[in-house]
Amino acid sequence: MILLKWALWAITSLFFAVFMGLSGAFLYLNPQIPEISSFTEVALKAPLRILSHDDQLIQEYGERLIPIRYEDIPPRFINAILDTEDKRFFEHSGIDVITLLNASWQLLANAGEIRSGASTITMQLVKNISGDSEVRFIRKFKEMLLAIKLERALSKEEILSLYLNMIPFGKHAYGIQAAAFTYYGKDINDLNLAQTAMLAGIPKAPEAGNPINGPKRAIERRNLILRRMLEQGSITQTEFESARREPISASVFSRQIELPALYVAEQVRTEILDRFGREAYTAGLVVHATVDSQMQRAAEAALIQKLNEYDRRHGYRGPERKGLFSAGTLDPELTPGFADALRTLETVPILGDQWPALVLRSDDQTLTAITATGERVTIDWEGLRWARPYIDADRRAPAPKRSADIAAPGDLIRIEQSEGGWRLGQVPSIQGALVALEPSTGAVRALAGGYDFNLKQFNHALQARRQPGSNIKPFYYAAALSEGATAASLYNDAPVVLPGGELEEKYRPKNSGSDFRGTLTLREALYRSVNLASLRVLLDLGIDKAIDHMARFGFDPTMFPRNVQVAFGGGTIATTPLDIARGYAIFANGGVPVAPYFIESIRSINDEELLDLDLDPLTHERKAPREPIIDPRVAYILNSILNDTIVKGTGRKVLRELERQDIMGKTGTTNDADLWFTGYNEDLVATAWAGFPDNSPVGNREWGSTTPIETWIEFARPAWPAERPKSTALPEGLVSIKINPETGLRTLPGDPKGRFELFRSELAPPALETRSLLPQDSGIQQIF
Repeated sequence: MILLKWALWAITSLFFAVFMGLSGAFLYLNPQIPEISSFTEVALKAPLRILSHDDQLIQEYGERLIPIRYEDIPPRFINAILDTEDKRFFEHSGIDVITLLNASWQLLANAGEIRSGASTITMQLVKNISGDSEVRFIRKFKEMLLAIKLERALSKEEILSLYLNMIPFGKHAYGIQAAAFTYYGKDINDLNLAQTAMLAGIPKAPEAGNPINGPKRAIERRNLILRRMLEQGSITQTEFESARREPISASVFSRQIELPALYVAEQVRTEILDRFGREAYTAGLVVHATVDSQMQRAAEAALIQKLNEYDRRHGYRGPERKGLFSAGTLDPELTPGFADALRTLETVPILGDQWPALVLRSDDQTLTAITATGERVTIDWEGLRWARPYIDADRRAPAPKRSADIAAPGDLIRIEQSEGGWRLGQVPSIQGALVALEPSTGAVRALAGGYDFNLKQFNHALQARRQPGSNIKPFYYAAALSEGATAASLYNDAPVVLPGGELEEKYRPKNSGSDFRGTLTLREALYRSVNLASLRVLLDLGIDKAIDHMARFGFDPTMFPRNVQVAFGGGTIATTPLDIARGYAIFANGGVPVAPYFIESIRSINDEELLDLDLDPLTHERKAPREPIIDPRVAYILNSILNDTIVKGTGRKVLRELERQDIMGKTGTTNDADLWFTGYNEDLVATAWAGFPDNSPVGNREWGSTTPIETWIEFARPAWPAERPKSTALPEGLVSIKINPETGLRTLPGDPKGRFELFRSELAPPALETRSLLPQDSGIQQIF
């Protein structure tokens, strides 16, 4: 009886001691525990994803996480996790007392050595969210208290879903869906049993225990999970045996970029960081860029192709590197240094469509080379004969006669694929850009900022300020039309001598050719891009007035010299391709300006809209409708003149290649250094540029009508919107009158030299019967 009393007393004392201990621990730790809302309202650290206008993945920044809903998680994966980690998950309230007592007994039995854990899924979730790494037992007590609170705030399904969406799996993958794509390249629901068990075992040791870094450890963990699943009745013996025999099938699958567009990605990334800071990398932002995937692919392919063609026309500059190994034996693979040369080759990136390759043999008229993938390629003479050595932009050395004149064994060269196989290539030293935007909205639909982002990150479409040449002419011609000139105004195309500088030297501007056409209408002067007539248009208007007008188109007036170089787009004038495209968009848009933009929507991982395009980003007020900066009738007349550029001027190649009547455009060339073409209609504006970063000459046989216009055509061929039926009705306030182009005045209906010209109604030439009463006037504006 006494023993029984002592036993009851001891048990009661132990109970109260435990109760008091737990109460004390609760009173001590509870104030240190953060609010439960910080766990129930946790934001997943998902990456920044940039998508195209038509939902193709352009780039992803940050850790990989692909959220998945509980109902989409395969039951087999849930079983694999719970059977191993927390088999009474749906029964306990955050703490599994049985597991806790078992772990405590083992701790005592093993003299303080921890052999097994007692954390439930809920406790592990608390640990993952808090990131707490303080003294183990204090942390454990906190996890228990928080687990109990979390179980009261969330359902079991919500807890498990949150846990499976945020646990780390190594290789920058978080959550089960991202892990499935990282290791197997497919959806979690498409994994077989062995793969499912392998994936379920990784969180135990995400870096050391994943199947890539620790294959032996990963196999052991997978088999343990399979055995637990068998013991819990989640799989059959047959399934267990079959899965256990399967080898590792995991590898690292890179993020599936659907639209490689690094210049676009970098521009969008920069804008997002300006808005949200570095938290954007983990905030799960889904950004839709304005670019269209078809147009973007066409822009990059066109630029690469045409820069390659320019480069081939000007000669071969030799192997990229020479003598990576010494060819002292007939078998290069036995040559000392060959293995090191191959390792060097593996570090050289593909640029554009130019693959690096190591020359193995140089026979009479063939080269044999090896690529970084181990593929051996043979290039015959047809793929080599173009390689006349480069001297300068206008000269090449005599053609090679044998392959040894081009490269030797041990040299690193570039090769490219053609319809007939491989041929010798070369990474161009010239650069280029193409930008296309929608004139009605300003949305940038395509952007190729250079030959290859991995070669040069400098975005020539947005950052390269270059002389625009004749591409600038339509803007001061529009100013002249706005100030009272007409498309029939006459200007003299004749030599002119202007005062020089301090040394009193004379300045003699000239046309692109040596011919002079006499008297020209404003229309013909522009569509033929006649420099001397254009100079007279500018001087008649006034240089200051011209620059003030051009500032309306978005150009920085401080970048324009206050001299006649404005007429030719030279001197200190500096514009980017995007500046030019934005200006031409105003013509396409009937005189209404637009602001180019690259981002059309920003959403959070929870599909919350974070960007309103109708709000001004600075004032956060609703944007007001934009007013025209030039008379829409002036824009209409300008468009008709620039359509003549395509039909019978410097842009005829566009009409010949595309057979379209609805394109307007203008070429530009400056001092053999910059080449331009801008083509547009009401649906799209695209500007192409080519030139050397150091302003080296491009060659005296290169014009805006060569590389840029050819780039534009190759882009437009697959990407330009379909041609619309053309309206024959004139806008209100415009009239079409038959004139004599030699006088700029009305002519008789039957005049064989006459042609119809557009006029603003208030500037129409006087009727014939009225004109006959006036003094005769040739209509020529005598500037010089």
